[in-house]
Order: sequence, then structure tokens, then C-alpha cells
Amino acid sequence: MWIQKRRPSVSLEILRDLSRLCKSLGGDLSTQLNQLVEENRLKELVEFHFDYSALSLLTNEQDIRYARQIQALFSKNESIDLGIDRDYVALGKFANSERDCFQTNRTLQYHRRKPSYRDSDVSSILHGASRKIGSILGAVPELEDVQFSFGPGANTNVKGAQACPRVKLSAALECSHELSPYVPEFLEETPAWTASHSLTPSTPERDAWVVNVKVVPGKLVFVPKDSKSSRSIIVEPLLNSFFQKGFGGYIRNRLLSVGVDLRDQTRNQSLAFEGSVSGNLATIDLSSASDCICSEIVWELLPYDWADVLSKLRTRHIKLPTGSESCGLPVECREDGSYPLEKFSSMGNGFTFELESLIFYGLAYAVCRHLHLSTQSVSVYGDDIIVPTRAFSLMEKTLSYCGFKFNQLKSFSEGPFRESCGADFYKGFDIRPFYVREGVSDRTLFLMHNWFLRRGECELATLVKARCTQSLIIYGPDGYGDGHLIGSHLLRRGRKVIRSGWEGGYFDTYSLRPCSFSKLMSGDCVLPVYSVYTRSGKDDPTDPNVVRGSRGYAKVSIYTLSGFVFRR
Repeated sequence: MWIQKRRPSVSLEILRDLSRLCKSLGGDLSTQLNQLVEENRLKELVEFHFDYSALSLLTNEQDIRYARQIQALFSKNESIDLGIDRDYVALGKFANSERDCFQTNRTLQYHRRKPSYRDSDVSSILHGASRKIGSILGAVPELEDVQFSFGPGANTNVKGAQACPRVKLSAALECSHELSPYVPEFLEETPAWTASHSLTPSTPERDAWVVNVKVVPGKLVFVPKDSKSSRSIIVEPLLNSFFQKGFGGYIRNRLLSVGVDLRDQTRNQSLAFEGSVSGNLATIDLSSASDCICSEIVWELLPYDWADVLSKLRTRHIKLPTGSESCGLPVECREDGSYPLEKFSSMGNGFTFELESLIFYGLAYAVCRHLHLSTQSVSVYGDDIIVPTRAFSLMEKTLSYCGFKFNQLKSFSEGPFRESCGADFYKGFDIRPFYVREGVSDRTLFLMHNWFLRRGECELATLVKARCTQSLIIYGPDGYGDGHLIGSHLLRRGRKVIRSGWEGGYFDTYSLRPCSFSKLMSGDCVLPVYSVYTRSGKDDPTDPNVVRGSRGYAKVSIYTLSGFVFRR
């Protein structure tokens, strides 16, 4: 089957074959990393650090590219067992971030009482950042002007395997302690949904509902990340995530006014290319940025009314996994067993991505203004930050004061390498490798083959094609996904197509079949209203019936006018 994973031993042998070919195409560095593969020293391989400034004197771009590809075969591969308890590592990172947030909160509180103790440069930058953030956000919108919707993730009472709008509309209403006093105000914006949960029907004399809303903590869970660690996520209560996503979308739209488009990563990627050639731009990446947004920095930088409304929507108290109480958290759990977070929000919160982008842009902008540098090249996408190289040192100082940690392995201000938003450039050359993220299947091999072919790596693409199940191989043009191998093909032209005078024809490709939740639910009566409100529907990317995962695959036919392998 196209999506069936090969046995671990078979997958590993395929990756080793690719590593050997990369070694033959590269140089001394590729040989060194391939030796780690041959000796099964995979932990050393994934922890190998590329010092691009030093390597520029010792080897060439081609050797670096193939060496990186060898590492990428294993570094993010969830199926590789390095003997590491990934959840334990993630829990340790979570505890570290909480301790850092605890310390930063106390420092900011102290300096707010005694401003003279704060570094003058940092004080000026924080003031400038708060003014810029205030100008971006404007006034807090009325609730009727915010577009609320459900996200794709799980909630405290909705499992990830069933996470779709139909199930969420039917699930019991839950919220955090912080949101509970304001629930009536927010539920007024969703009358149909509220009415479907009403315990008492409304009457002509009394147009109101009594709704049961349960106050619950969030839940700390771990999801796969890479071969070395899991990722910590806080699962939010249903009502919190619904309204958080609305305000996250509003902040996202406000950021467009200063050229920060969180729907598109190409600006960061093009600036990373420019920085690798000229050296005038630095790329910054932060460690666990989402987990390090401490409460006090939000109150420090955002206008009070914005910090207040976001604070109402946050989930501060969470339930920890069993056995995590002794991991070194900075404060004690409450009597009910819940832990009070020092961070303002985390991954899982519907506005965290937009909030961190807003904060980092404000700080980067203020640093450049403080140094009298142009802000034209300042760009932010989450925790991927680009600033002029001359602003790098002060940016590091400012971010450290605010509780954020530079990822020293992925931040670059010197040398010929820059990295941002999935684009890796060395002296202007694209050296981004293909990351194998799971056990090898034919679907993985199709993705890999097409990746290599698009980048002119014909020898690697040929080896990958040889490892595909030959009976499953089908060819088609580029630009229609990776359900087929890019290659020479003949379009099918049936009699109807020819008689109708149509050009073009059909080719076949494999497509995953989405999972849909078909069980009748109590909230289905609200689905038409929700679909109109969110402009979503069947066969739409936001189809309210679709849940995560797939139920197999199917071979489908696609009509195209293109007779070429690659688009011209």
C-alpha cells in the first residue's frame, strides 16, 4: 500500500543507502557524517553542529549540502529510537521555561517599582516597543467585530481524533477560571450555539437562556516533535479556544498594516537569502519562544485594555501529567491539584502565535529605531526574526531581559549562512535538505523523489525511485502535489475529450482520503449557522465534518492542459 510504512529495519537500510550516496557526492564532511550512520552512532549524528564560518574555510557548498542531508535523514525522524525519553525531555523544557518566566516576572515587577534599576537602553526600547504595539493594535474591537471560530486541535473535553466543528458544537461548554466571569458577555455573540445548550427554553416574555458552563483547568500534553524531544502543548477549554482564535485572527489582520503577513513566509525566506549574500541581515531563532511569554511582559508591552481582554481569555491553571510534580516547577500546585502558570500563554492557545509575532516585531522595530537603523528589513514570523546585523547584539540583550533565549545553534549574524522559515542559504545557495519525519512508506518516497528532482538532485531521485514499490509507481506533471512521481507521462485523451475539441487530458495521482465524523450530534442544528458565519462548508479547507488523519488513499484522475513535466 502507498501509505504503509516499511519495517524499521527496511526503513533504516533505505536511509543508509541514501547516506552512502550523499557521501559519494559530497566530500570529507559528508564522509564523516556517513561514518556515524555506518557505525549506528545516530545520537552523535543528530547532535552534530555545523559551524558554517569555520566550514567555509575547509569545504565547499556542495559538501555542506550533502552532509546536512545525511543528518536530515535522522534528526527529525520520529521513528528513530535514540534511547531518549522524549516526553521526559519535553517536561524538563517546560519546567525550565516556567522557572525562567517566574524569574522574569519578578524582575519586571521589581523594575516597575524601581525604574532606575533598569538598563537605560532596554528601558528606552521597551517604551518604543509598547508605543509601536499600541499603534498596530489600535482600540480593542467590539466582540461583534471579531470573527470567532474553532481551531483544528483538541480541547479538554474533545479528543484530537474527533476534533471538528460538528463535535465541538455538541460538546459540553467548558471554560477557564479566568474566562468564567465574562462567559455571558461572550456567549451573547453566538445565540444559536448558546440556545442549543440552554437548560430552559426562551419565551416571548423572556429572551434569555440558562446555560451550564463547567470551569476546568487546561491540560499539559506532549506531542511528537523530532528524534530527541516531544513538544509540550496545553490543551485549552472549549470556550477559551473558540474566542482566543477570534482575537488571534484580529491581531493577525492588524499586523498586516506594518507588512507582517503571518499567512506567508516568503518575505523572511528572501531576506534570509539576502543576508547570506551580503551579511547585512541577521536571522534570529529563539528556544521555546511560545513557552517563554511571561505574564509581566504582556502587561509591560501591550496597552492595558488589550492585555486585560487577552488575560480574560487565557488559561492560567493547568493539570499536569501524572508524575510531573517533582520536575522542579517554581511554584506549588494548588489544593485542587492544578498548577498556576507563570507564562501568559503557550502553544495550544489560539492567539499565542500572533501575540509572540506582535511582541517580537515591536521589540525589533524599537531596537532599530534606538540605533537609528532602517526598519525596512525588519521581518517577523512567529519566533523567526530578521533584523539588520548591527542590531543583533542589542536585540539579544533586549530579548534576554524580556525572558527569551536565543537559540545559539539557529541564530546567525556572522558568516555565510542564514536560516529562516524553512529556508537555509549558504552564500546564496539553497542548502535546505529533505527532512524524513516518520517511518519510510511509498508516500514518503514519492515526496522525497519529487523534492530531489525539483532541486536537480537526479542521482538521489533515481535511488529513491528504485526503492519505491514498482507496481505503485505512476507519473505526472509538477504542480499537482506529490501523489505521483514527477516524470515523463502521457495524458489520457478519451473519445469525449477529442470530440469536444478539448486540449489536454488526464493523469492519475494518489490522494489521501480525509476522515469525516458522520455520527449524528446534538449540535448539528447549529452547523448551518456556523458554516455561514465562518464561510465554511463541505469540500472546503475548513470542512466542519473533517477530523485529523486519513482513512486510506485513492487513485484519482486529474484533468490538465499542461503537456510538460515542469510548468513553464
